[in-house]
Amino acid sequence: MFKRSEDKADTPQPKEARPVSSNAVKTSSQAPSIIGSDVRLKGNLVTSGEVQFDGAIEGDLECGSLTVGESAEISGSIVSDMVVVHGKVSGTVRAKNVRLERGSKVLGDVLHEDLAVASGAHIEGHLKRVDNAATKAKPAAAPAQPAPNRAAE
Repeated sequence: MFKRSEDKADTPQPKEARPVSSNAVKTSSQAPSIIGSDVRLKGNLVTSGEVQFDGAIEGDLECGSLTVGESAEISGSIVSDMVVVHGKVSGTVRAKNVRLERGSKVLGDVLHEDLAVASGAHIEGHLKRVDNAATKAKPAAAPAQPAPNRAAE
């Protein structure tokens, strides 16, 4: 009456073993990361997604889109496609689109393709329009060294 089946395809897999659908992965990767005002970081933050940053960081930020909240304090460079600053940034900002809102304070250079500065924004540094502003700056190549003269050996 009861027969043990050798075919395991008929038995349902436990939830943990089931593969996650690609749609679920896409949805979760599009959610913005929110860093609260009580968070203090030392180190770099890298993501391809959107970040709402309200805390403090000593380090560099590299992301797809960044909103610097009113209570935020960033000490380091920023590389992003879009940056909106409401708080304080001490360091270089490299982005395609940069918006400095009323009450923002930027101490450092801003390299941008498109820039909007609201009345009441504070800037101490250079503003420079550059193409491909969001790409990370590559270090300068070391000068070429002459090849050693092997004939003298």
